[in-house]
Amino acid sequence: MNKVNIKAIGVGGMGINFVNYILENEANNVEYLSIDTDVEAHNGCKAERKVFLDTGVKNCTWSQAEEAALKCYDQFEELLKGTDILFIISGMGGSTGSGIAPAIVEIAKKMKIFTISIIAKPFYSEGFEKLKIASMGVEKIRKNTNSLIIVPNEKLYNHIDKKLSLQEAYDEANFLIKEGIESIINTVTKVGFVNLDLRDIKVVLENSKDIVIRLGESYGENAENSIVEQLLQNNLFEGQLEDSKKILLNITGGNDISLVVIKNIISNILSYVKDQNATLIWGVIINPEFDAKKNSLKVVLMASV
Repeated sequence: MNKVNIKAIGVGGMGINFVNYILENEANNVEYLSIDTDVEAHNGCKAERKVFLDTGVKNCTWSQAEEAALKCYDQFEELLKGTDILFIISGMGGSTGSGIAPAIVEIAKKMKIFTISIIAKPFYSEGFEKLKIASMGVEKIRKNTNSLIIVPNEKLYNHIDKKLSLQEAYDEANFLIKEGIESIINTVTKVGFVNLDLRDIKVVLENSKDIVIRLGESYGENAENSIVEQLLQNNLFEGQLEDSKKILLNITGGNDISLVVIKNIISNILSYVKDQNATLIWGVIINPEFDAKKNSLKVVLMASV
């Protein structure tokens, strides 16, 4: 299998928060970078490579951030050279994310890099102006990215334990994003019992502007039902699983993994989806560590709406 060059770039505060989170929670086969206009956030990032864009003002606007990014076109082109898959992770509504992330995505498109953009929308309580800037940034990214995953912060209110701190709530969202990214990385870098590859990733995610990520983990006699229940629950992402047109399932289990169980999980997912012609592609990775618990399974689902 040819080595696939994967980069993930955290842009602005939300992007750097995610990069720091994933670097503290295992990150393999991918290079993590950051881009920011804030010196303190830049210095606090743990990424292997960090880019600081000096806009000339302390609190820049999104247009000033965008202008600074476009002036660095050659630098970013060099940064992205040789990349097969690019993840852009950023919040929308602030200056850095809304100004720089769309510019990076546009450059990546011109370089024909397969780009998956993961962006967060602000809380409604953050005000109309921030929501307006966020909407503008989303639409700019939507035009140029191959795939778009949207995390509306407002959903944190509805789907996460109310007792969690703000940082813990963000970490819940970061965890699901991490699982989605790792699922794609594992798909294209690990040899599976039933193999998936970059072509399969592109079949599902190409031209997908609303992607849903779901995670199911369980073991024992009821593992199958528990996983299906988890996969069908509401999630933190924009878009609904039942509206899916294309689905990718990355299944990990021990040596006792059952084809019947896999078939039943797939059948349950497809029966939940409205489109009877929906495409579902699945792969299996055998992990000996899963042998410690009988019928241990982990399923990461990514669906294009």
